Amino acid sequence: MADEEKEKTPAAKKTTAAKKTTAKKTAAPKTLVKRAVARPATRTVTPRPAKPEREESEAPAPKPKAEPRPLPTAAAGHAPIIDSSGAVSGDLALPEALAAVKRRAGVLFQSLTAAAANAHLGTAATKNRARVSGGGSKPWRQKGTGRARQGSTRAPHWRHGGVVFGPNGRRYAQRSPGKMRREAFAQAFAARAGEGRVLVYEGLAFEDGAPRTRTVVEWLDKIGDTGSVLFVTPEVDAQIARATANAAHARVRSVGTLRTSDLLTHDTLIVRRDALDALAARARTEKAEVTA
Repeated sequence: MADEEKEKTPAAKKTTAAKKTTAKKTAAPKTLVKRAVARPATRTVTPRPAKPEREESEAPAPKPKAEPRPLPTAAAGHAPIIDSSGAVSGDLALPEALAAVKRRAGVLFQSLTAAAANAHLGTAATKNRARVSGGGSKPWRQKGTGRARQGSTRAPHWRHGGVVFGPNGRRYAQRSPGKMRREAFAQAFAARAGEGRVLVYEGLAFEDGAPRTRTVVEWLDKIGDTGSVLFVTPEVDAQIARATANAAHARVRSVGTLRTSDLLTHDTLIVRRDALDALAARARTEKAEVTA
């Protein structure tokens, strides 16, 4: 009986396993749950209504561009005189030292090159091993370490050490003779006078004695297309300096502070009448005769 029970047990196991598999097969299939997926919202573009076409009469007419007014002219070697109202009141003969000048491009070029070099500041500098902070003691003892002997951590071959042959001040100045400078100044002024870009004025009249930029700008507009303007006065004029401080196209120089580059970088020179003699004395290359 025991053998029969042993033979029946594996068969019984097989039948129970078959029943379980059939039960799994006959079971109702699971329903799949759909996941909610975010979809982009669809936009509805509404067409804009077409703009009504303008009639030809309603279209704004383009504004005509104002033609630049030419500057007042004068005979060769002369400059027009501008009064306080901006009108021409005559002309004036320029000094011979400012009008009749031989053109020598080499002198003018050398003078401008020297002026640019003199304005170059050689302020670049580096620190050598004596100027770098730290490094006062030896990093290790002289002998017995097996390493090379070192006296300071600020030596050039160390990190954060000094620079060997770095710049420590340099002079870019060039010397040009005084006669060359005066001749270049006279050539630059004569070039502006030959182009009709030198004007002479007596003075400016400010309302209530208060210098205003508006007054200077309106006065220049009455003259013509002056472009960038340089006022030349015999001495520092505080009123004109204050009036032109906010004007982007106007500057003021006295005879003593006027440079050759200023004559070439500005379009028009407006010189006060009493400053012509001082300009001629500065541009005169011949020595003055000594009178007994």
